[in-house]
Amino acid sequence: MEGATVNDKLVDAFGFSGWQYLHIGLGLPWKKPSDALAFPKLMCKRFFLTKSVEYMTQSAAEEGKAPLKKALNRVSLTFLGIGFMLGAGIFVSPGYIAQQLTGPALFISYLVAAFSAFLSSFCYAEFTVDMPLAGAAYNYISNTLGEVIAWITVSNLILEYILSNAAAVRGFAPYLALLCNQDSSYFLINWNIGPGYILDFWAFGVTIVVTILLQFGISESANVNSVITIIHLFLMAFIIIAGFVMGKKENFTPFIRQGSSWHGIFNGAAISFFSYIGFDAVATTAEEQIDPARDMPTAIIGAVGTVTVIYTLMSVVLSLMVPNDMINQNATYASAFEYVGLDWAKYVVAAGALMGITTTTLIGVLGASRILAGCTRERMLPPFISWVNSRQVPYVSTWIIGISSAVIALLTPFADLANMISIGTFIVFWVVAIALLFKRSYLPNVTSRRKFYILLVNLFAVIGFSLGFTLVWVLPNYQESDYQDAYVEGADYAKQKPLLIAMGVLFVASCFSFKYTVAVEYTPAKYVAPLFPFIPCVSIFVNLFLLGQLDQKSYLRFGWWTVAAMGVYYSYSMIAGEVKDLKYEARDMLPTVHVLPAHDSLALQDVKDSREGVDGDAALQGHQQLKRSSVSTLAQHPGAGATAHESSRQQRAAVPASNRPSVGVSG
Repeated sequence: MEGATVNDKLVDAFGFSGWQYLHIGLGLPWKKPSDALAFPKLMCKRFFLTKSVEYMTQSAAEEGKAPLKKALNRVSLTFLGIGFMLGAGIFVSPGYIAQQLTGPALFISYLVAAFSAFLSSFCYAEFTVDMPLAGAAYNYISNTLGEVIAWITVSNLILEYILSNAAAVRGFAPYLALLCNQDSSYFLINWNIGPGYILDFWAFGVTIVVTILLQFGISESANVNSVITIIHLFLMAFIIIAGFVMGKKENFTPFIRQGSSWHGIFNGAAISFFSYIGFDAVATTAEEQIDPARDMPTAIIGAVGTVTVIYTLMSVVLSLMVPNDMINQNATYASAFEYVGLDWAKYVVAAGALMGITTTTLIGVLGASRILAGCTRERMLPPFISWVNSRQVPYVSTWIIGISSAVIALLTPFADLANMISIGTFIVFWVVAIALLFKRSYLPNVTSRRKFYILLVNLFAVIGFSLGFTLVWVLPNYQESDYQDAYVEGADYAKQKPLLIAMGVLFVASCFSFKYTVAVEYTPAKYVAPLFPFIPCVSIFVNLFLLGQLDQKSYLRFGWWTVAAMGVYYSYSMIAGEVKDLKYEARDMLPTVHVLPAHDSLALQDVKDSREGVDGDAALQGHQQLKRSSVSTLAQHPGAGATAHESSRQQRAAVPASNRPSVGVSG
């Protein structure tokens, strides 16, 4: 900002001046009684505000100060997904889940989690090809359901990334200790202050190192990840083959841990699910991909499929090698080979674990930083967080995620983090599935009110019967725990089975009802999730069911974090977003405010043009040629908002309705 004043720089960094905050957010100075209602009016206006793809693309180009570098191809994307998932997902969490929850049935927990991940990956693939922007889930949800719902869900996903990064890297020190032929707790330090902490400086240091690496650029980081991941895959193959050779089938008895039940297996699936959020990290790099339409679906689904096979085989191997009560939760596989007498193999396993944990932390910080940058571009947080350095990296958001993950990893053991992870991911994947149903079934000013009500009835039926099945499964009157943590029949246990069958049948019926009574109004041109609407409907069911398996602490964490996120939204994001929208208004790029969700109006116009026999690309070029490039003076002159608004309205009125650009304006 050459020649800019200090005030200009502050506005550029934080999104508004003090006067803009008071005038636009609070309506000051109050010259008439209605001015005192400025804040609640703004709340109502922005709650259902949706943003077009064109608007978010333009915003990304301007808010980050520079574009992100396009350097990722299909291979590097796939390795990003595999590298992120093959870390704590198999080297840290299986020991905890097997010993505490499942026993040898551990692999079923991973298969259940994989099923949910596959369903969500199809939904993500369609959205990402349609909206190749950093930010991933935030963009998908704000485009269909509004920015408030998007911010609630994605702010929890950001926290979950930070917690999962910390949980993953806490496995580094125990495996390093085994590699050095020491006890797994050798590098941990007890700090007897307050409640007491077990400090892990290796976890802190590794997180800071990968954060520094990410500052060098996406292509360099992806190359490092690809090399480590290839070596890692060979080590995984060794572990699986050697494990089957040394395993004993007697260790698979009892199949389910004594004192546990299928509830324990599903609880294990809920905890292990964070191991599969690597495909979400791939989606966050859409803006840095050379050809997202070609590469994204293959990379996402390929990474999830590869990791699912490896997780399943390694879970079976662990239970074959070691009796469940002898599993080491801190360095699971290295200790397993030591148990079966292959002491030398534990060094191979430890080396593989260190590689996997490093790549998991690397891609975890990468993915979360891109989501955070996408949110800040839309003014959910101050815009300086999305600034890009000379290497085209969002360096501020990367450091924020890296330092946050490092501090939590320093202070918090894996067991304390495990139960707080997954709830945010389940909720985001659940909402993304709902958003996909809306995106394909509703177009503003095209879909009739009758069709919209049919959509709502069917959607609420799918959600309602999914929730009903979950509640019947988890309610204590049906299943209770005794002092040994064993599940016993509750007072109403006899009623549970018929109610589960009833809810299941009604859910299936609601899916078919959606299929045959809700019209598809929009179909993407490049990639379409298969078996619509069954995949998003079943994704809603599975994610709700797994949400029901989480403990009270998870919901308390979610509740308090959501309250904090809404505090940020109403005190900062809402007002900053309004200031930004006024700046864009003179360009006819204002997001659409709807009581009902809105879609990218360019896509809508393409639908109309295709119905009239007009080439979609030609129509798009026409829209872009019509776009005016005048810039609002609001940032420099806060009082000019009303003038700019009136001027923009007069300019639009001067253009014939048939020739007006439809960017940001539905229908």
